[in-house]
Amino acid sequence: MIGRSKNIITAILTMAVMCIGCWLGGCATHRQAQDILVDTRALKTDNAKTRAAVARMDSIIATGAEADSRLRAEMRTSISELHTQIARLLENYNDLMVRLNECCQDKIIVYDSLRGSVEPPITDTPPRIDCSKTYDDAFILVRQLEYDKAISGFRDFLENCPQHDNVPNAHYWIGESYYMLDKFAEAIVEFELLAKDHKSSPNIDRALYKLARSHEELGHTDQAKTVYQQLVDDYSGTLSAEQAGDRLKEL
Repeated sequence: MIGRSKNIITAILTMAVMCIGCWLGGCATHRQAQDILVDTRALKTDNAKTRAAVARMDSIIATGAEADSRLRAEMRTSISELHTQIARLLENYNDLMVRLNECCQDKIIVYDSLRGSVEPPITDTPPRIDCSKTYDDAFILVRQLEYDKAISGFRDFLENCPQHDNVPNAHYWIGESYYMLDKFAEAIVEFELLAKDHKSSPNIDRALYKLARSHEELGHTDQAKTVYQQLVDDYSGTLSAEQAGDRLKEL
């Protein structure tokens, strides 16, 4: 009960400071400003009384004595008084807010004086996602051969997590998914992006091999040969380089 009452008081005090920003901003007349100051003082007075009631309640509970008839009567009286003070505080607060709405039309950022923080304004910014989970979910879709869904998942990951360590891997698996769907032109775009912007990726040799294979599937023989040769020259000793050497012999 006491904890909930304190939360009510905190919320009321937090909103009350709105009048100060409005007054200083020049959106109220002199008369309105004076009215607001009077209401604010009344609000502070009622708050002091309410805090005193809460303190008495805390003191009563802290004694740890057995609840005899006198103690229960005192607690009932304190609770009744607390309810009365909160009701009065809410009434004054509501009246103050009506006055503020009449004189101020601009949005007000609420300052929480008890916590020393500013409540963030409501924006259209989408909520942040769990980047690692989004990537892992998309990767599982690849393993389940759900390539279209995997591509969508990796796209969401790239859009929301552009600085994540798995960005190069996401491009690779998008390209791989397109390749498995026989969408070779789209695969080429992803593999070329990986080769250009993420040369240190551990998947770079496999990406180059699939890039060459995609060119070959589309009849781009010269481009395929160029990439195969790059693999042989720059990535010797890898399985991709060996496969590239075999493909060069056949072309």
